[in-house]
Amino acid sequence: MTQLIFNKRHLVSIVLAWFILIGIDFLFHASLLAGYWNADLPALKPLDDLALLIPAGYLSFLLLTALVGIVFFKIFKTMPAIGQVFGFGLVFALLFSLSNLLGLYSYVDLPLKHLVVFNLVYFIEIIAITLCFYYFSFKLSLRKSILYTVVIFFGLIIIGIIIQNIFPTS
Repeated sequence: MTQLIFNKRHLVSIVLAWFILIGIDFLFHASLLAGYWNADLPALKPLDDLALLIPAGYLSFLLLTALVGIVFFKIFKTMPAIGQVFGFGLVFALLFSLSNLLGLYSYVDLPLKHLVVFNLVYFIEIIAITLCFYYFSFKLSLRKSILYTVVIFFGLIIIGIIIQNIFPTS
């Protein structure tokens, strides 16, 4: 059990990366892909129900970020090369996204296009949080990590809101 205990920096990196993931997810799902969620598909819950379940989705993102972080920090105990980090992110993102895509395709009645696009977002998010772990744990001070997270998070939210207002879907 003691091997699962992280130092403070790892835990902070996981939380900060989680905020980045939430920002990326908002940009994609609430803005760029809003039309996918507005589609009249029986496999999707009504928008009102989806809005109420956002906290469950964000909790799932925290669990995913923790999973990627646990594996990342087990593999990289010292500062790796950026190429190693990117390679790790690519492999993890590809395995997770394809696994999720194939699993959902086998039992959820959504068009394959929706499933591919949604899992492409996961792919991007996992690579992003992997890069966050690298920078937040090995390259940046804690203060800069927090500052960059706040700026990036609110930047993604603001860009998403601007897109929603320029290209409304309903």
